[in-house]
Amino acid sequence: MSNMAVQMNYGEPSRGMPGLLYDRANYDAVTRRNSAEDGKLFFGCGVVQGAEPGKDITLPATGATAEKFEGVVMYSANTEMDDDGAVLLRKGQILDVCQTGKMWVQLADQAEPAYGQPVYLVITGDDAGKFTPAKGTNLAVKARFIGAAQNGIAPAQFAEQI
Repeated sequence: MSNMAVQMNYGEPSRGMPGLLYDRANYDAVTRRNSAEDGKLFFGCGVVQGAEPGKDITLPATGATAEKFEGVVMYSANTEMDDDGAVLLRKGQILDVCQTGKMWVQLADQAEPAYGQPVYLVITGDDAGKFTPAKGTNLAVKARFIGAAQNGIAPAQFAEQI
């Protein structure tokens, strides 16, 4: 018998990717122009209205309000990567933003949501644009987590914000 190396254990792959739909439930999305600088927005991040509401979006910052929350940046396969292979969302690029539906979202560092917990959008620091179940100084949005964290993402269901 030969002494071949055989892989005996397999890590569980993530069930989703940031910015992908969680399932085939109905969803509503709009098209918006990225007004944030190159590389600031990312798939699965929450965005707010930019300088031209209804036309552009940007990363949330201190002072952002729930009324200005636009939704979650959706994954798109035809997106440029930088020299290191990281997705690069450029200023002026047209992006799809999911406003209602079930999405895989990016989580703030140390966030461990559970099913049914409320969703808050981080509006300050390095995690701005990511989501968490912790209120703190974060912005409440009309959503709830519908699953646990997996590799820094979790599924959340977003309701109409109006």
